[in-house]
Amino acid sequence: MRIAIFHELHSGGARRSGNEFAKHLKKKHIVDLYIVDDKKPNKEKDNYTNIFYFKFLSKKWKGHDWTTRLYKDTIELIKLYFLHKAVAKVINSKKYDVVFVQPSQFTQAPFILQFLKTPTTYLAQEVLRMVYEPGLGIPKNLALHKYLYENAIRLIRKYIDKTNIEKAKVVLANSRFSQKNIKKAYGIDSEVVYMGVDTSVFKPLKTSKEYDVLFAGAYEVIDGYPLLEEIKKKLPPKITMKILASEKQWNFTDQDIRKLYAKSKVVLALAHNEPLGLIPLEAMACEIPVIAVREGGYKETVIDNKTGFLVRRNADMLSEKIKKLLGNALLRKRMGENAREAILKKWTWTENTKKLEVILKKTALSV
Repeated sequence: MRIAIFHELHSGGARRSGNEFAKHLKKKHIVDLYIVDDKKPNKEKDNYTNIFYFKFLSKKWKGHDWTTRLYKDTIELIKLYFLHKAVAKVINSKKYDVVFVQPSQFTQAPFILQFLKTPTTYLAQEVLRMVYEPGLGIPKNLALHKYLYENAIRLIRKYIDKTNIEKAKVVLANSRFSQKNIKKAYGIDSEVVYMGVDTSVFKPLKTSKEYDVLFAGAYEVIDGYPLLEEIKKKLPPKITMKILASEKQWNFTDQDIRKLYAKSKVVLALAHNEPLGLIPLEAMACEIPVIAVREGGYKETVIDNKTGFLVRRNADMLSEKIKKLLGNALLRKRMGENAREAILKKWTWTENTKKLEVILKKTALSV
C-alpha cells in the first residue's frame, strides 16, 4: 500500500505512537508523513519513506493576554483551515491508497478530514476533553464577560471537532475507554487499536535504584500533579521522588527514558481519565511495577495486584500502596516480572500494527 500519514501533534505519547506505527508499517509499505509544525522534524525521519513539512507558527498563550487569545480562537484557526485544505490537495494529487490521520493539537479532529478525497482512517486518541469531560468545565468564578466568551469559544470548537471527525471513513480508538467516550460524544462507532511498546528498547536494565518513585506529567490538575503534592506529604521524608513535570525535562531519547525507569523502584500514574497512557506500558516493559489511579485506560493496562496496583483517587490509599511496594523488594520483583510478561503478550507494536494494517487495507478497498 501507499499510505499517507498526517499529523500536527506536539511532542508526547500520541506523536511517539504515530511514529512507531509508521516505523512498523514502513517494513512492507510506502509510508509518507505530512506534518504541520513550527519546525521540520529530524529525529523521526527514519520512520517514514518521505516527509513533507508544512510550516505553521502558533502563538503561545499563557493567560491574561486576551489579544493573543482572541487571535488563537479566530485568525489562527482560519489560517489552519486553509493550510489543511492546501495539504489535502497535495495528498489527493498523489494517489495514495489510504490516509492515516492523527489528532490535531489545535482542534482535536483536524480540518484536513474535510478535504481528503482518499479514504481516511482517523485515530481519535481522545475526545475534545475541554468540552465533553465534566471536570474540565468552565470555572465558576470567571467574570461574566469571560464566562460568555469561554462558553462561545467552546461551542465553536465543539462544532469544528465534531464536523471534522464525521468526515472520517473509519474512526479508531486507542482503548475501550476511549471507544465509549467517542460513541457518547459523537455517536460514532470506532474500532480499538491499542498502542504498544518497543520491547527491544524498553526492557530490564541492571542498574542501581536512585529513585523510590518516578512521576512524569505536567504541573496540571489533569495530570494529577496536585494529588502528587498531597501524596508527598503522607510519605516519609527519606523516600526519594523523581518528578518530570515540565517540557524542558521531556526532551529524552527512548534510551534516556528507559534508564529513568530502570533507576526507579515504582512508577506513579495519576492522570485524570487518561485515554491509555504509554508511561505505564513502558515502565512495565522494564519490569517496574506501576501504581495508577483506577480510571480511564489505566484499567486496561495495569493488572491490579499482579503488575502493580489500581487505586482510587485518594492520597491516603495511594501513599499506603507506595509504602507497601517500597517495603517489599520481593513483591516489586514479582510484579515487575509479571508486568514484562503481560507486555510481551499483548502490548507490542508488532502485534498491534498488524491489526492497524488490516483496517487500513479494508479502508483502502472500500472506495
